[in-house]
This record gives sequence, C-alpha cells and structure tokens, in this order.
Amino acid sequence: MKITFVYPDLEPQVIDWQGYFYYGIAILSAVLRTEGHQTSLIHITQSVNQSGFIQQIEREGPDLICFSSTSHMYLYVKDLASCLVKARIEVPTIYGGIHPTIAPDEAVQIEGIDMICRGEGERAIVELCQKLEKNEDPSSIQNLWVKKDGKIIKNTLRPLIEDLDVLPFADRDIFSYEKLFCERKGIGTFMASRGCPYDCTYCCNHLLRKIYNEDEKPVRFRSVDNIIAEISQALKRFPFISRLVFDDDIFFLHRSWSEEFAEKYRRKINLPFECHARADITDASTIDLLKEAGCYLLKFGIESGNESIRKRVLHRHMDNNQIKTAFATAKKAGLQTMSYNMVGMPYDTPETILESIKLNASIGVDHLYFTIYQPYQGTQLAQRCQELDLIDSTDLGPNFFSPSVLKLESISPAQILMFRNYFGLLTRYYQFIQKLPRRVSKKIIKISDKIFAHELPSKVLNIVYSPLRFIHQKFLISPNSPRVTENKRDISVPVIKNQRGSGRKCICNPIKNDFFR
Repeated sequence: MKITFVYPDLEPQVIDWQGYFYYGIAILSAVLRTEGHQTSLIHITQSVNQSGFIQQIEREGPDLICFSSTSHMYLYVKDLASCLVKARIEVPTIYGGIHPTIAPDEAVQIEGIDMICRGEGERAIVELCQKLEKNEDPSSIQNLWVKKDGKIIKNTLRPLIEDLDVLPFADRDIFSYEKLFCERKGIGTFMASRGCPYDCTYCCNHLLRKIYNEDEKPVRFRSVDNIIAEISQALKRFPFISRLVFDDDIFFLHRSWSEEFAEKYRRKINLPFECHARADITDASTIDLLKEAGCYLLKFGIESGNESIRKRVLHRHMDNNQIKTAFATAKKAGLQTMSYNMVGMPYDTPETILESIKLNASIGVDHLYFTIYQPYQGTQLAQRCQELDLIDSTDLGPNFFSPSVLKLESISPAQILMFRNYFGLLTRYYQFIQKLPRRVSKKIIKISDKIFAHELPSKVLNIVYSPLRFIHQKFLISPNSPRVTENKRDISVPVIKNQRGSGRKCICNPIKNDFFR
C-alpha cells in the first residue's frame, strides 16, 4: 500500500519556516516500510490553498491518508479534511496524534475523517493496512474509533508497547530533513523514552495514564545500546549533525540507565547535547553524570514563580529553594540552563507573574522560554477552567505563543500579552536591579512592581512591541556579540572532541531575538 501522512506544522511568526522533525510520524513511517509499504509526507509548513493541497494528494496517489497534529493544528486538519470531501477524493482517512487521543469526540466528528487513532499507533496502523489490503472491515481494530453505518465504533486500547527496542529506528528521510528548523543548524532530535510519571495539571501525561490502564508502566526507556545505535546510524546518514537534543520529558530519570548511557555515549558518540530535567529530583550527582556524558544545556520547568500556583494549581510539588538549588548546581558544574515559564494561568495576577520574572532573575538563568497558558482538552487544569467558566474560545491559535483564550478577572488580556512579550526584557531588568545595593534595590523593585502591575503600561508597551522588536533584530544585534537568549534561540555550544577526531562547535542561531519574540 501507499500511505501519505499529512502533518500541518505552521509557525506564522517565523520567516522561511520549514517545520520541526516529528518523531511520531517518523516511527510510523519506519514501521510501515518494515512491513513493505510505501510512505510519503505532506509536511505543511506554509499556508496552502485547497487546490494546492488536492494537487499534492493527487500527485502522491495514496491508498490511505493519515492526518496527525497537535491541538493547535486541529482546525487546520479540519479544513484539509473538508477539502478532500469537496474534491471527492475517495481514499480512506485516519487522524492520529495527541489531539485525537485527548479529544477523540471532537476529532472523530470532522467531516472527511473516516476514523481516528487513540494512543500509540504503531500496531494499529499496521493492522489497518492489512485489513484494507484484503478489503476487510477495519471497524474492530483496537485503538481505532471508526465511522460505520452512521455510528461511531469505539474500540478499546491495546496495551502500551513495553519493549521499545522492538520498534525500528525513526525514518528521518520521510522529512526534508536537512531543511528542518533545527536540523539545518546541525541539531539532531532523539528520544530515548516514552511517558512521564508526574501529574502536572496543564500537561497531557496524566491524561494519557488515565486513558490507559493506570497499572501500566508509565515510563518506558529504550535500552542504551538501542538509542546509541540509532544515533550512530543517523550521524552516518546525516553527517552535518553536530549536536543533539533529547526530547524526553525527563531524560536522566533512572540512575542505572543514566550511568550506562553516560559511559557509552561519551565513548561512542561524544557530541554535546541538551535535555530536560526536573528541579526537585536533579541532584549534584545527576548533574555531574550529565556533564560527564556531554550535556551542555539543562532545561527545567519553573512555569510559575508563585509557589501556591505551582503546587496547588499546576501540581508541580517543588518549592523555590529547590529550583534555586538545581540551577545553582547546574551552573557550578559549568552547564547552561534554560527555564520554561507560563503566563495567563488561572489565578494568575500581574503580581504572580512578576514573581516568576523575579525568580528567573535571581537564579541567573541563561535561556528563557515563556509561553501563554493554553487549556488543552481533557487535562485537569482545562477541566477546572471549564468549571469556572473561564474559557472564552476553543481556538487555541497556531501555537502556545497565541493570545490567551481565558477570561480572567485578575488580569487583562493586554497584561498577559505584555508579560509574554516582555518577559525576557523584564527578567534582565530585575536581574540588574537585584545587583544594586540592597536598600536601593528594594525601593526600585517596589516602585517597578507597582508600575508593571498597572493596566496602562501594558497597553502602551504592546503598541510599541512590534517596532521595538524590528529595530532590535535589524539594527541592535551584532552577530559577534554575546547574548542572553530566549525561547531556545542563539544557544552557544562548547567544543567537544569526538571519536572521529574533529573538534566541533555549533551555534544554534535560528532567529536573532534576544529580548523580543
């Protein structure tokens, strides 16, 4: 069979956007090719009209069309599927990915979608292709919800794949790999695990465990030899890769696995990498192990600088001292640090967001990532938002930098947008103020808090944001100047001598935007 994946992946703010590498599609393609099928990908990174999309479909001539998307791209899938109906393209369609998994009732109602896949799709899609090849009824396949005779057949989920080593390596060739956003900067993306053991209310992981049997193993790691083999294969196929990103929710979660990985990665791969960690479980010995393996950047989720919101609303049970200790320990070991932050959450106020800004200032974070909270369907916090009647729109926009869809009495939309736009600049401002003599610093911070918590500055600052951003990017950034970066941009990487005998240094500099995004 010939299977065509359709993946909308738009970033309107980024010029010449070519999209991200998406592990889910790459694995599914690899599984299907192992079974003897042909696969192709329509990776939609720029706006496309109906006729253009239909021409691409007709050019591919698929026997099965597989849509996949995040919740932000759900409406794009809806529009694309309707194009197939209008053009009378009579090819079976299936919609998989995170959105159909957490919001199946919405996803299955899309006109032009014949079925959806919930959860892991590797086994389900192989079985579906087998059924379609034999002209058999696919309505009983586990993980699938299938439209049949005016009804929706909702099949149960099969168990999670416990041994991830049975899966083939990701098919990177299905993408225009060298042109992707990170890859064209020499970055290779890998995943060594699936799942997360924590219950953050804004994230889908707790929902995924609820959808599956709670008794199933929530986190599954590939063997160290397996992930090392995939990396080695990718480096031979794509020799331009000079550093790695491990996109696992928490990379060094199990000590024995981490120790084995550190030894083998350093010996066999020896390229700098970045990964995610959690502040309350990352101690000095773990950080030393990461450093030994080749980690140069450690990324932690702060989300809110207000402990009450972080613990009671987000269910991230760590205090500010634990966060400060983790960042200080990482910096002492010579690692760069990044923090993830959200604004516009339920119970947020200008004062609580300023707490986030001042916490980031106090820990001296190297790289900032700051987004606007979006209520993803089915998550605990989204359900709480619904109960409080806070959700003003179901259109989340193209990404999590989109304007807030919440109507909050404690903070206006203009203030949320202002704090998002100026989060980085305000962090540097407070960082500078905190270095002044304590008596002077205390007075200036008190006055600054009152100014930035007021409604009026947000309206003025939002008006001048776009021209300021343009001026900053066009005229004020020197290519050779040192930078404090935001939102995963402009990250400098140390030289590491690798096993092939070359000293490599790579700079991720996709967008020149130190303070404005």
